Amino acid sequence: MFENVQVSRRALITYEVLNSVTHGLGFIWAVIASVVLLVQGSIHHMNSFERSAIVIYIIGLTTFLLASTLFHALIFTKAARLFQIFDHSGIYLVILGTYTPFVWIAMHNTTGYLIWTILALLTIGGIVYDVFLVGRFKWLSTTIYLIMGWMMAFVFPTLWQAIPHSAFWLLVVGGVTYSVGALVYMKKHPASHLIWHFFVLAATLLMYASVYITLFAA
Repeated sequence: MFENVQVSRRALITYEVLNSVTHGLGFIWAVIASVVLLVQGSIHHMNSFERSAIVIYIIGLTTFLLASTLFHALIFTKAARLFQIFDHSGIYLVILGTYTPFVWIAMHNTTGYLIWTILALLTIGGIVYDVFLVGRFKWLSTTIYLIMGWMMAFVFPTLWQAIPHSAFWLLVVGGVTYSVGALVYMKKHPASHLIWHFFVLAATLLMYASVYITLFAA
């Protein structure tokens, strides 16, 4: 419904400032939340493998939000394309990172590791794609994000048994929130990207809660 709406440059600048601020605040939260995970990991005497899973999640989460913040802050500069690559690549990283604690720590089985490996390969392929074709085929990138995001549905029965049910439902609702946001993101009005950012923040909070409960509340 937004496809043919004309937007002034002033409005574009306003949208981009808001885009940067929303994920900038999200990044600050992510840093604090990451410290909480690391401290809790130490308190619970997690081994190096389990801590590695947490670190991968943290890297994906913080990289995703920081890259988005910087891209929108620099979108009217010559550095915009470089940071657009980082921004889009961050989405692959946060998907892979979010599922890592569930697979490595909670499930810890062959099927889970197979899906994680496929996600890792898609992440590498997606980043290579973005280096050369970032922003060219928005629908294709969004489709890949959605496929990656819902690949864990193949192991939902196992996941249901492996983690607290509250964590399971937080993960599912987070996935639905991301997906609805992705549909909004595909619209061509600049406001749709800002709305997408709010969906992202909500989904990120839901999935963080799921990770935290899975790791420390059982």
